[in-house]
Parts: sequence; C-alpha cells; structure tokens
Amino acid sequence: MDQRLQRRRRAPRKKHKTGLAKLLPDLSPNLRSTAKYTHLLWNQLMSLLLPLVRFVKETLRVIKRYKKPDLQEFQRSVLAITIGFLIMGFLGFIIKLLYIPITNIIMG
Repeated sequence: MDQRLQRRRRAPRKKHKTGLAKLLPDLSPNLRSTAKYTHLLWNQLMSLLLPLVRFVKETLRVIKRYKKPDLQEFQRSVLAITIGFLIMGFLGFIIKLLYIPITNIIMG
C-alpha cells in the first residue's frame, strides 16, 4: 500500500519557460534580494552624504571662529594685495613689450 501511495505522490513538474520568459529573469519580488539592494542603496547614500555632512560641520566651525579684522590688519592685507597686483601688472607689461619685437622678427 505504501508503495502505491509513493508512486502517486510525485513531485509536481516544473513549468518550462518558453519565448521571452526564457530570456527575461524572474521578476517576482524576492525578499533576500530586496534587502540586499536596500543595503547597497543605503551604503551609496551614506557615501554621498557623509562628506557633505563633514563639509558642513567644518564650515560651521570656521564661521564660529571667524572674527572681523581690526584696522591695522585690514590695511596690511590691502597693502599686500596692492603690491601683488602691481607686480603682476608690471610683469605682464614687460612680457608684452618683449613679445611684440620677437613676433615682428619671426614674422617679418
């Protein structure tokens, strides 16, 4: 009797995929893969947000330490910037003066 029952209880046959079903992956929701993708998405989000949060914290720290310069410090910085502009302008003028005759010699 047991042998007869075992013969009758065969495993259900798997459905064979045909056409596009062979080519396309199974799209039914899989909880394990969903958790995996959620974990990957969370890691990517954190990799984008952590540098941004660190930048904001450092910026706030700089702003808190910021102080308005006094008159003497302001005048020194203005003098240094003015001298830098004059030097760069003078160098540009000298280079332009040397460039004109060299170009005329080469092209002339």
